[in-house]
Amino acid sequence: MPFYILTIIGLLAGLFIISLGGGGGAVYVGVLTGLCDIPPDIAASTSLATVIPTAMMGAFSHYRAGNVHRHLALYLLAGCIPGAIVGSFFSTLLPLWIYNKMTGIILLVLALQMAWTCIRPPKHEVHNESDLTKKDKLKAGGFGIIGGLLCGLVGLSGGGPITAGLFILGCTPLAAVGTSVFVICVMSIVGFLMHLSVGRVDWELVKYLLSGTLIGAFLGPWLMSKLDRNKVNRVLRPIVAVVNLTMSIMVLMK
Repeated sequence: MPFYILTIIGLLAGLFIISLGGGGGAVYVGVLTGLCDIPPDIAASTSLATVIPTAMMGAFSHYRAGNVHRHLALYLLAGCIPGAIVGSFFSTLLPLWIYNKMTGIILLVLALQMAWTCIRPPKHEVHNESDLTKKDKLKAGGFGIIGGLLCGLVGLSGGGPITAGLFILGCTPLAAVGTSVFVICVMSIVGFLMHLSVGRVDWELVKYLLSGTLIGAFLGPWLMSKLDRNKVNRVLRPIVAVVNLTMSIMVLMK
């Protein structure tokens, strides 16, 4: 596979996935294992090494645009960090196909919940910490644990369950996307450090992926900031739901 293809894949991943609240981990792992024939342990570490600077760029752009719900991000991270650590310890114990099925089922359930929020939006929207009930905070921690486990187990960025959780909790679409990328930034660092103990990083592949991904991660939030926020919020919810549903089906079919 020509390496310049990885640059193009990285550009598209950074442009579209960061704009939809993900980190691109699922795409990177799929490309590295399916197209480049990279062993799963190396693919996981290489994916997370690529996600970190990508998410940092996206998080900075979303933060400047006012799309990050900081208090909610802390509750998510309270679940994400231990989830990523535990997931990393168990990442070599089961066959990859079992992890794929588990991941696909989780993403499918969350995607269906997101689709339901498109039909019946949450009764209240979350704008600041005072809008969060104790139940909301516990739910946020639970969604964080799911995202962290996926990050630690198979090297995914965890953006699917995090974004889905934020939608379900009542965040506006732009806030859900921005907060998700912010959380992914921190979670990927933890997952990467843990994965270094079970797999090495192919820095050559990271270089090619990042050469396109960083450009896309900068352009995605910038382009969104130029659009009407109300129109983006109306369109973004169903788009993210469809993307997550498609991703879950693709993972289940592996």
